[in-house]
Amino acid sequence: MVGTGSYKPGNLGGKFKGAAVGTSPAYGPSAQVVEITVDKGTGKITIDQMTDAHDCGFAINRTSVEAQMQGSLSMGLGEAMFEEVKFDDKGKILNANPGEYKIATALDMPNVDTIIVESNEPNGPFGAKEVGEGAIMPTIPAILNALYDATGARVQELPLTPERVFKAILEKEEKEK
Repeated sequence: MVGTGSYKPGNLGGKFKGAAVGTSPAYGPSAQVVEITVDKGTGKITIDQMTDAHDCGFAINRTSVEAQMQGSLSMGLGEAMFEEVKFDDKGKILNANPGEYKIATALDMPNVDTIIVESNEPNGPFGAKEVGEGAIMPTIPAILNALYDATGARVQELPLTPERVFKAILEKEEKEK
């Protein structure tokens, strides 16, 4: 048996150039919990566990939904922990190659739990919503809040390098004196 189908949402976003970028008839909310270990002596963070709950409407293909959620967690982890464009004093990018611009790899990923939350979305195909890029939104705040919960320190610049984390811990301890 073979079947084909397609879905095209109604007019979204307006008439200006680029209006359709990022529009969706239904966005899927996400919530995440991240568990970390922080070495307060060095500022090194280890991500121990990540849990993502995402409302995708009806999960047409559960395996694909879980894979999209895991991919979002990986991308968010990379942004929070590794990715940084470095410039010289003339504005030239210093790490414009895959050898110098660090991203998360499979070895950097902790255990991940995905919780698919299903609801019926009347505007989506078969009751589905987006899943993927929407799930990346809470990843960085979840990591930053886990750091704050573990140390009481806030870091205002990403990525969370050991140097930045260590400095934030020292500043927090200095304020407490």
